[in-house]
Amino acid sequence: MGVESMKSNQKKSSVFRAAAKVGSWTMLSRVLGFIRDIFIARLLGASPLADAFFVAFKLPNFFRRMFAEGTLTVALVPVLAEQRKKSEEDAHAYLNALAGLLLTALLLFTISGMIFMPWLLYAFAPGFHDEADRWQQALMLARIMFPYLALISLAAMSWAVLNAYRKFSVAAASPALLNIAIIFAAIILAPLHDNPAEALAVGVMLGGALQLGIQFPALKRIGWIPKPTWSPKLPAIHDTLKLFGPAVLGIAAVQINILVGTILATLLPAGAVSYLYYADRIVQLPLALFGIAMGTALLPALSEHLANNRLNEAKQDLRSGLTWLTWIILPSMVGLFFLAEPIIRTLFEHGKFTSLDASNTSYALQAYTVGLLMFCWARVLSTACFANKDAKAPMKYAFYTVIINIILAVLLMQPLGYVGLALASALASFFNVGLLWLHLHRTHGAIFNLSSWKRMGSAALACTPMAAWLYYAPHYWVFPSDKLMQFVWLTVLVLGSMITFFTAAWALGERKLLKRT
Repeated sequence: MGVESMKSNQKKSSVFRAAAKVGSWTMLSRVLGFIRDIFIARLLGASPLADAFFVAFKLPNFFRRMFAEGTLTVALVPVLAEQRKKSEEDAHAYLNALAGLLLTALLLFTISGMIFMPWLLYAFAPGFHDEADRWQQALMLARIMFPYLALISLAAMSWAVLNAYRKFSVAAASPALLNIAIIFAAIILAPLHDNPAEALAVGVMLGGALQLGIQFPALKRIGWIPKPTWSPKLPAIHDTLKLFGPAVLGIAAVQINILVGTILATLLPAGAVSYLYYADRIVQLPLALFGIAMGTALLPALSEHLANNRLNEAKQDLRSGLTWLTWIILPSMVGLFFLAEPIIRTLFEHGKFTSLDASNTSYALQAYTVGLLMFCWARVLSTACFANKDAKAPMKYAFYTVIINIILAVLLMQPLGYVGLALASALASFFNVGLLWLHLHRTHGAIFNLSSWKRMGSAALACTPMAAWLYYAPHYWVFPSDKLMQFVWLTVLVLGSMITFFTAAWALGERKLLKRT
C-alpha cells in the first residue's frame, strides 16, 4: 500500500511539475505580450485604426483557437498514444498522414479566406461596413495577416506531438516569438511605414514563421522528421477526425463567447473593440498561466489513468488540479477586480492611449474577472472529458453556452454597452462549468471530497481580508503621471495583497497552500 501511495504521489508530482513548466514559459510569453501591447497602445491607442487592427488580428487567431491549438491536441494525443503502443513507425506514419491532410486543408482554407475576406470580415465586424475608413483598413490588414493561420496551425500540430511525448517547453515558449516579432515591428518597422498598423501586421507574419521554424529541431530530437503524405483513409486519421469535429466547439467555448462580444462591439461607438481587447489580454494571463497549463499537463495523465481503468487516480488528479486552481485563481480574481484601473493605467496609458481609455478598459476587465475561475475550471473539466474520449458532451454544452452568451450579450449591451458584453461572457462560463460538472458527476461520481471542499472554502475566506485591503488601499492612488511611480505603487498594492492573503491562509490552518488533496 505504501509503494502504491508513493507511486501515486510521484505521478501527481509529475503533473504539477509539467503544469509549472508550462506556466513558467507561458509567464515569459505573457510578459513579452504585455510589452507588445504597450507598444501597440502607444502606436494605435484605442482609435478606429486600433479597432481595425484588432478585428483583423482576431480573424486568424479565432480560427487558430477553434481548429488548431487545443483542438488538435485533444484529437491527436489519445490516437498517437494508441499508435505508439504498436510501434514508433506506426506513430510516424500516422503523423505524416495527418500533416499531409492538415497542410492541404490549410492551403485551401487560407486561399479561400483571402479571396472571400470581405464576406468573412462582414461576419466578424458588421458594424465596420458603414464606416469606409475602418472597413478598408480592416480588410487590408486582414488579408496581410490571414496566412498566419496556416503557419501557426502547423506549429500547433507540432506542439500537440511534443506534448504527447511529455515535451512541454518548446510549445509553451513558442508564443514568445510572436511577441518579439511584433515588438520588433513596432520599434523598427513602424517608423518606416505611413500606416503603423501595417508594420504590426508584417510583424505578425514574421512571428508565425519563427514559431513554426523553431519546432523542427525539437521534433527531430523526439525522432520524428515531418514528411507529409496523402493517406486520408488511414484508420488512425479517421479516429482523429471523430474526436476533432466535436472538440472544435467543446474546447473553444470561451473563445466563441469572447468573439460574440467582439462582433457586437463593432456595433457600438469606436473604442469598444479596443477596450475589450486590452481587458481580455489581462484576464488571459492567469487563464493561460494556470488554467490552460493545468489542462495541458492533465490531458496525458488522465488519458493514461482512464485507459488503464484507474478511475480513482484520475479523479484524484482532477480533484487536485481543480483545488490548486481555486487557491491560485480566487486571489487573482480579487486582485484584478480591485486593481483593474491601476493595472490598465500602469501598463497601457502611453501615447495615444488616454486616461479615459484606461478607465473604460478597466470596467471591461472587472466584468471579465467575474468569470475567471469558471474559465479555468471549464478548461480542466473539458480536458477530463477528452481524456475519456468523450468529445460530444463538451461540444453540446459549448453550443448551449454560446446561445446563453448571445442572449445575455444582447440583453446587457443595451444598458451597459461594451461592459455588458464582457459580463455576458463571464456569466455564460458559469453555465458551461455547471453542465460539465453535472456530466462528470453522473458518469464518474463525485469529484470533490469533504477535505477538498473545506480547502476551497478556506481559499475563499483567505480572500476576505485581501479584498478589504484592496478596497481601501487604492483610495490613496492618485494616478501619478510618472510611470516609475505608477509601477512602484502598483507593486506595493500587489505585495500587500499577497501578504494579507497568505497571512489569512496561515491563520486558517493552511500550512501548505499547494497540498495535493
